[in-house]
Amino acid sequence: MKVFEDEQYDTAGIYSYARGLFRRPTIEGTETKYRQFNKLRQGQIVYSKLFGWEGAIAYVTPEFDGLHVSHEFPTYEINEDRADPRYMRHIIAWPTFHASLNKGASGMGSRRQRVNPERFLGSNIPLPGLEEQRRVADKLDTTMSRITQFATLREHSSQLAQQHKDSLLRPIEELAPLSAALRPSSDFVDVAPDEDYRTAGILNRGRGLFHRPVTSGSDTKYPRYNRLHEGQFVYSKLFGWEGSLAVVPAEFEGVHVSHEFPTFDIDPSVAEVEYMSHLARWPRLHDALKDKGTGMGSRRQRVNVDRLLATRVPLPSLAEQRRVARQLSMVRQTTEAGAEQLAQVAALRPALLNAAFSGQL
Repeated sequence: MKVFEDEQYDTAGIYSYARGLFRRPTIEGTETKYRQFNKLRQGQIVYSKLFGWEGAIAYVTPEFDGLHVSHEFPTYEINEDRADPRYMRHIIAWPTFHASLNKGASGMGSRRQRVNPERFLGSNIPLPGLEEQRRVADKLDTTMSRITQFATLREHSSQLAQQHKDSLLRPIEELAPLSAALRPSSDFVDVAPDEDYRTAGILNRGRGLFHRPVTSGSDTKYPRYNRLHEGQFVYSKLFGWEGSLAVVPAEFEGVHVSHEFPTFDIDPSVAEVEYMSHLARWPRLHDALKDKGTGMGSRRQRVNVDRLLATRVPLPSLAEQRRVARQLSMVRQTTEAGAEQLAQVAALRPALLNAAFSGQL
């Protein structure tokens, strides 16, 4: 359909890995370079030429009927004489199908591969008779619905856990700067070219430390490393504003980080290590650090040591810290167990699709 400058258009995009369509902002005809839009219709299959190779394919559900996409998003009607729509919804979610499109993509570089319509339509898929398609779709619908319900419940549980953390930490009236509990404490070691070093990084949003590959001294630009010790508080200057904070667990004893990761001893007369580990995961502390960065642009904000230590946090008596930490640790154990279960359940999706499309379901 032709784009008119004096009209508005509700637009859509497609998530990768068959996660469906999403709404984009409404735009004016004068705000787009496209002279034509493709209007989506319920029951169509639509994909992205640019990202089809990584599963940017979707079935148009009722809430996206009538929305617009550019010519970079080809759309197709399902021939219901040959294919059951529910069966096709599962086909386009199948990682093996995405992999076949990846092999046929054109262009230079993974982010510039394009899946042209000829390649998309030429892809081979399992297409048994309609009765068998409906049988397979019935089974997949039932099982996938249960998986989705489980994931929704786990997400709700995680949100409740976070609300519980807020309910325990926010009402605490005894506030103090982090400098009251933390004492700068570094263990710098000179880097030897012929030595290997176990190294670590910090995940954002308080998700803790992770192991990086072992690095040879000859392969690093750093003249020295900071050696971590169990129970220390550590953060990333570069990403502290997005919650790259942690308390060092036992399994990271002796692991190395650069000078960009300041470390601190926790004063046992002021703060409990377990309590501080929960503070490091608290989104409200991460939000407070967002205003403490220096530099231009969100990816260049740095949180220096003075600014970190000046940040005020709930710091009640040691007895109260122990009480709060015990409750939060129990909630965390439950949440982590649920996250592990969710990962296991999520792995069932591709396994089920593989079984369904290989005649084993």
